[in-house]
Amino acid sequence: MTFSRVLFVGAHPDDIELGAAGTICNLIEQGKEVHCYHTTSGEYKDLNGNPIRDKESVLKETRKSMDILGVEHLTFGFAPATELKFNKLEVSVLQRYILEHKIDTIFTHPIPDTYHQDHQNTHNIVVAASRRYVNNIFLWESVHSFGRGQIIPVAYVDISLHLDNKMDSLRCHTTEYVKFRHDKWVSGISSMAKYRGSQIGVHAAEAFDIIKYILF
Repeated sequence: MTFSRVLFVGAHPDDIELGAAGTICNLIEQGKEVHCYHTTSGEYKDLNGNPIRDKESVLKETRKSMDILGVEHLTFGFAPATELKFNKLEVSVLQRYILEHKIDTIFTHPIPDTYHQDHQNTHNIVVAASRRYVNNIFLWESVHSFGRGQIIPVAYVDISLHLDNKMDSLRCHTTEYVKFRHDKWVSGISSMAKYRGSQIGVHAAEAFDIIKYILF
């Protein structure tokens, strides 16, 4: 790989782990500098305005998850989940982060993904913020896709040695773990990793689409 300072941008805590937890472990093992940036605060309410996930639990669960993966650089946005906007402010905040940390590679949501507005807006924010500054942009796979199906992979990462870490990191997100039926959620993600692994002759893999990537 020709990059060293890598930024993973997800809309909500657990999105990054779903798409690329094993890849994060690989990069950190290789000595790369890894940053995880969430465009929302992660807190959200139900349709009646009742709190489901608060900031304190989000921070606690996400920090525990990132510790499993070995991530030190962790950032949250200020918009509550489901309320993220694609606008100049959000683009500017991320662009400043990219420039300040000299980011050379980004992993983020595909589009249309699950048709979640935060996912789509995160994708657009990333592409706009990085358009003149980052030449390596990868899109991870959404396992629970309600859009037009899964991505067509053009790049893979062998995560055979880190599949357990990926699963353990997801279990840290208690609210989501319960909402998506406990280990049925985790087992589906594990199955997808093993399926992608079978395509490249390894035990488990994460698959990605590419917007652009400089080979040399």
